Amino acid sequence: MKQYKRSFRFVCDENERNIVEEMLRLQGFTWEQEQFFAYSCRLVDEPFSLGSSLACFFGFLYIQDRASMLPPVALMPKEGAFVLDMCASPGSKTGQLAQIIGKNGFVIGNEVSPQRLATLRRNLQQMGLFQAASCCYEGQNIALPNGYCEFIQLDPPCSGWGTVEKNPNVMEMWKEDKTLPLVKLQKELLKKAEKLLQPNGVLVYSTCTTNKEENEEQVRFAVEELGLEVEKLPDLPEFVLDTPMFGMDGVWRLSPRIGDTQGFFVARLRKKNQGEIYTPNFHSWGENLSENYVKELGIDTSYLAYGDIAVFKESIHFVPHRAKNLPENFAWQGMYMGKVAKSKEVQLNPRVRMGGNLPIIHFEGKQGLEKIKGLLSGQSFNGDYKEKNVLMAWNGLVLGRLKVKNKRLIWSER
Repeated sequence: MKQYKRSFRFVCDENERNIVEEMLRLQGFTWEQEQFFAYSCRLVDEPFSLGSSLACFFGFLYIQDRASMLPPVALMPKEGAFVLDMCASPGSKTGQLAQIIGKNGFVIGNEVSPQRLATLRRNLQQMGLFQAASCCYEGQNIALPNGYCEFIQLDPPCSGWGTVEKNPNVMEMWKEDKTLPLVKLQKELLKKAEKLLQPNGVLVYSTCTTNKEENEEQVRFAVEELGLEVEKLPDLPEFVLDTPMFGMDGVWRLSPRIGDTQGFFVARLRKKNQGEIYTPNFHSWGENLSENYVKELGIDTSYLAYGDIAVFKESIHFVPHRAKNLPENFAWQGMYMGKVAKSKEVQLNPRVRMGGNLPIIHFEGKQGLEKIKGLLSGQSFNGDYKEKNVLMAWNGLVLGRLKVKNKRLIWSER
């Protein structure tokens, strides 16, 4: 059977991408660029699992089915916007949305399952997306006020018929008579999304199923019962699109195609210029670290232009400035950065790449990649530094932080 040509997207700034691409090439990977999303690519040569590549380990790329990248492309929030991802784990679309809105924006990924929430948070942290935060609510009961959201991504639980190539038993598991609870939940989530939207706000509804009850019929419900309007999506030359059911125009319907993509459905909906709009009441979260202390930790203080670094009991998190207008009763968490030890000493996670005034150990080329692989497998190097941490860089790109222990440099995520 023909296998999927694995898709992924780069998660890095434009000035970093050439370095990340060179890292991939030196490990034997080749790929082709997609056009529908500037960061999206498809593998041509995969000498070993892409998930085991150094670029993936350090969060500079994310493996994602190309059809799964379509909902954020359809939503395409403006730079600096606020976005709610109502059903977020594992964080594929949350992370993609964070790329689109940029460092001045703010996206919250909501996930009801604590176990899946942990996966979401781990993925966002690995990618270094400090403009993304997370929360844990039933989507239909998320504790945000009506009229709060500019943009909403709703990819609800569905039957997953579009993943049949990867999950051959999915059609049997989710026969039509078993999808009724899913259809009911999807309607409840759509109702909540409509209330959360600001007047003229935009909602993208998407599923990875081909079941019309979970797709076109739900869009028809949103239009006829909730008063939303369908906004026509453009053509997708790189995809083979099916004809939507019921003569519906302007939505994307894809059937699963072997070696190409999984099945997906995407619709863009806009709230009419009516309804409530939330007036924020700004306040602080946590105990903010001073600029001088942030500098002492070896963090570039320019990041404070986007938010604060704050202590919550024994945990340190990034607090985007846009989070200051969240309701006080809303439980959420910004990107994890480290912890406060019993000695009151701040211990940053080695994945914090916000390089500041710390020594840098530089690795170069293919030989440097081998040394980095050695560090990740438990080896250590001589490192007679006064500081307790040093930055690790490859070809000038900061990858993370090494601990200095007994004059040895080690990578440790403990």
